[in-house]
Amino acid sequence: MADAEPDHADLLNDLTITYDEIGELAHTAGQLDSAETAFEESLRIRLALADNKPDDARRQRAVSVSQTRIGNLLRERGDAAGAFTAYNKSQAIVEELVRRDPNDTEIERDLSVGYAKIGNALSDQEDWPEALASYRQALDIARELAASDPGNTDWQRDMSVCLEKVAGVLDVQGDVSGALGIYQDSLAIADRLANLDQGNSDWQRDLSVTLSEIGRLETKQRHFEGSRNAFEASLAIRQQLAESDPNNAIWQFDLVQAYINYAYVAKDPKAALTKALDLTPKLDRTERLAPRDRPTIKYLRDLLAKFNGRKK
Repeated sequence: MADAEPDHADLLNDLTITYDEIGELAHTAGQLDSAETAFEESLRIRLALADNKPDDARRQRAVSVSQTRIGNLLRERGDAAGAFTAYNKSQAIVEELVRRDPNDTEIERDLSVGYAKIGNALSDQEDWPEALASYRQALDIARELAASDPGNTDWQRDMSVCLEKVAGVLDVQGDVSGALGIYQDSLAIADRLANLDQGNSDWQRDLSVTLSEIGRLETKQRHFEGSRNAFEASLAIRQQLAESDPNNAIWQFDLVQAYINYAYVAKDPKAALTKALDLTPKLDRTERLAPRDRPTIKYLRDLLAKFNGRKK
């Protein structure tokens, strides 16, 4: 239909939405090449639409969304510099849209998300001061939006995510106590959202991530009872998610990470690590393991070899 009417903007927009849906499904299945192809095609069409009507905020925002999706894929491939470039292209559009209409809360939220994405790419490059500055910009906007409407669950979730981004950098910089306190603030939000809707898989996953980070920091501070409780709760959530959709590559690798974390406090760490290793090569064989996660296989094999060596 779009080929038959190449100047029909609505048809072209529908086509980009379909490409995005294909890309998201391919990404969930771990098919990064197919996902990138679909997202690139969507971007190509959206750039043409935006060029034809540069004053159309909706078209400009669509380009920004496509750039962010491509940035996410590049980051997952381990191309932090490429992701940083894509995120900045997206953010430049959003900043211009905010200047045009500073009262548009949807665009304000895009601005917060964009700062967080840029912070992710900077973190991947271990530029901690700049990453922290970007995360704090994201958090300031998220807090303002959340305070303006406490009943908006999307904005509450945004604030929780931004809190954890800041906490993660503080942890790297050696402020474990400060990081743990911020994660506890985020946990209060994540737990409340998860209890609001137990069928919301995104909120359940958020809770599992927060619990995992708290468990890790509790372990650093040698608070082993707290870390065990957090890791066990995170593992239980991730087991349920992985069982609910065996084809979701992201949730399957989440479970791998949960077993690795649990091994730190488990009575039988070898059993937990073995379960993690059983899952990981299967994901790799079916091309559902992201390139940046492939070293996990060697890490687990080496760790189990050490356990076997001690036993002998």
